[in-house]
Amino acid sequence: MEPASGESVLPRSLEALRYRDFRLLLGGLFMALSGWWMIIVAQGWLVLEMTNSATMVALVGAMLSFPFLILGPLSGVIADRVYRKHLLVGTRSTVSALMFIEGALILSGQITVWQLIVLAFLAGCAFAMDIPARQSLIPDTVPPPVVANAVAINVAVFSLTTIAGPVAGAATLSAFGAGGCFLANGVGNAALAASIAAMRIPRRQRAGSFNVVADLTGGIRYVRGEPVVLLLLAVALIVTLTGRNWQQLAPVFVRDVYGSGEGGLGAIYTAAGVGAAIGAFALVPASGLRRRAPLFAAGIALALVATVAFAWSPGLAPAVGAVLFIGLGLQVTETLTQTVLLVETPEHMRGRVMSLASLLWGLQPLGVLVAGVVADALGPQIAIAGGAVVAAVLLTVLGVQSRAAWQGV
Repeated sequence: MEPASGESVLPRSLEALRYRDFRLLLGGLFMALSGWWMIIVAQGWLVLEMTNSATMVALVGAMLSFPFLILGPLSGVIADRVYRKHLLVGTRSTVSALMFIEGALILSGQITVWQLIVLAFLAGCAFAMDIPARQSLIPDTVPPPVVANAVAINVAVFSLTTIAGPVAGAATLSAFGAGGCFLANGVGNAALAASIAAMRIPRRQRAGSFNVVADLTGGIRYVRGEPVVLLLLAVALIVTLTGRNWQQLAPVFVRDVYGSGEGGLGAIYTAAGVGAAIGAFALVPASGLRRRAPLFAAGIALALVATVAFAWSPGLAPAVGAVLFIGLGLQVTETLTQTVLLVETPEHMRGRVMSLASLLWGLQPLGVLVAGVVADALGPQIAIAGGAVVAAVLLTVLGVQSRAAWQGV
């Protein structure tokens, strides 16, 4: 974990970049996550063209998240017990292979909706095993005092991929079709697997024997005994179920409400990425903040108001503007959440806590499917704006009941 020589000229706000393993992780993540956003652009459009159904768009999108509900708790236990480096090389190699298979099927004209569902589910299984270990890896690449800065930079790079990925995805979708986007994602995940393989991550000996039930219940007891951690997970759950469904239904808005095509969809996702980048880079110099609660609350409020504005936008241009503020607000809250969880959680519990956070992705399909059904029955505007209003009400109630815990955020 030694800093590379000659890197001391970096400003303090970029201190984590002095460390080789952290730079390797960032480079691989940029490639893989850019590819992820490419398939988000391509998959929704492909399913909509094949089925003309908002429900099917939501279902296929949900399959990437549903495995978190099944494997999320187990993945945290495994991340705390096995050598994380080997686990991550295996999961990302698996995702790469699945993306190459899916891209080949699409380009050959052999793809069917059921194949999209199955392949999305399998990729989701790999992601479910990957994310807790990958997020837990960040503190292994830098010294403890630099962890908050590393998280902020990591999120900033992630936000850049939300710009680069949709732009590249829209261009690739127009030029080569959805299959080209999936092949590019396969290359990106292979690059991340290679980057992690080159890292020098320490092995740690764990006390006691491996016991899934005991380890899992120990993680749950830890969360229940930490009011701040429990509060942050509750907020994330509410936002995941009710306030993030606009992303999966964006193809429906673009084609059926705004009368646009692939370029319009790329603009929507790119705007969200620009907003996320603004939020993430604004937080990098503020990574040492002690009192994060006011920023956290402001980010949530901004995201929900902008979601309602997006749902009722009269055209593509104002929708793009609204989505930019959604991305900004959500990025601020998610960055602060991840920072608090990683900084405050002891190393031997880190995988299990992050797995409970990623478990929320497994619950997201419930919200997405409800939004898809409501969109087909009452219109996408009601589905998305209604979800944001429900989120606002629930978060207000939670905030009133958890005043003491907010003091620790």
